Amino acid sequence: MFDFSFGRKKVLGIDIGASSLKIVELELRSGKPYLSNYAWMKIPDISEKNSDTGSNFFEKAIPEYIKKVIKTANFKAKKAYVSIPSFGGLITLIDFPQMAPEDMEPAIKFEAHKYIPTSLDEVVISWEIVKNEIEKENSNKKVQVLLVAASKNKVLAYEKIIKDAGLKLLGIEMENLAMVDSLVGNDPGNFIIVDIGYRVCNIIYTEKGIIRANRNIDAGGGDITKTISTSLEITSERAEIMKISQKNFFNIESNLNFPSLDLIIGEILRITNALPKNENGLQIDALILSGGTADLVGLEGFIQKKVGVKTIIGNPFGRVGYDKKNSLAIEKIKNQFPVAMGLALKGLENIRENK
Repeated sequence: MFDFSFGRKKVLGIDIGASSLKIVELELRSGKPYLSNYAWMKIPDISEKNSDTGSNFFEKAIPEYIKKVIKTANFKAKKAYVSIPSFGGLITLIDFPQMAPEDMEPAIKFEAHKYIPTSLDEVVISWEIVKNEIEKENSNKKVQVLLVAASKNKVLAYEKIIKDAGLKLLGIEMENLAMVDSLVGNDPGNFIIVDIGYRVCNIIYTEKGIIRANRNIDAGGGDITKTISTSLEITSERAEIMKISQKNFFNIESNLNFPSLDLIIGEILRITNALPKNENGLQIDALILSGGTADLVGLEGFIQKKVGVKTIIGNPFGRVGYDKKNSLAIEKIKNQFPVAMGLALKGLENIRENK
């Protein structure tokens, strides 16, 4: 049974980032997702803490941070979806011939060996059929399967974190799948999501909500802060303040170069150059910016000019209802929540399917 609060079913989406923890609580109201609560807090850089302490800071400390956020923000739900980093797993599309359902699972496990560079005993895999189609040439039915694989040890670690936080785990999902759920959903068209986190940038190309290509780059908001700090000879703290002060670092007067953004743009261009084109050119409806760095003034126009694709800032709250008196506050923090929101939306979908 799922939790009930004032007659409504609620679920948590928990995003454990490199430098912050984000939690979203959604409920069903008249069959539609409604935002009942959200919160985030900064946490020490996990990689640095693990290095400094010589212990597993992640598994020991994160449950305490989750409990603190839930208590302070007065979350009601006790069941949750949590994400694992995209660089910790694999997402790929595989074509199969049409076959009986009982034959599909062993066929997928056999095919998975070609894509997973380790024993299947060391990973957890899941899959779903995303497309059935008929080939025009020979009329043989084809099935397209989305294969997702993640380290079994990593999955077990996240299961333990949620349990130690006093919550019930409903499911674990790759963060890039969660981002697609909140930023693209069922929208028709082709999109590129560029989520610039603190340490890692996720670049995801989707067609009709299906991931066709995804890349992870070791470049993020922390690198941008470091560039500002070094170039202007100021502290990292001062540079971080300047990033959110509405200063435009991309105008002619600024004269700053960001190597991390060059890496990100280069990877975007590698994806777009590999895509098929028709007589009207590249068919991408929009590039969607996400992550805290998306708020950097001038970044939207800078990337659009470099890539040549309409660039917008994503809104993960755009698919849920919420109290409009919170609109201003949500507008300020929306770019922090694409993963947490996508996870919570997945949780509500789970509720609908199992009611």
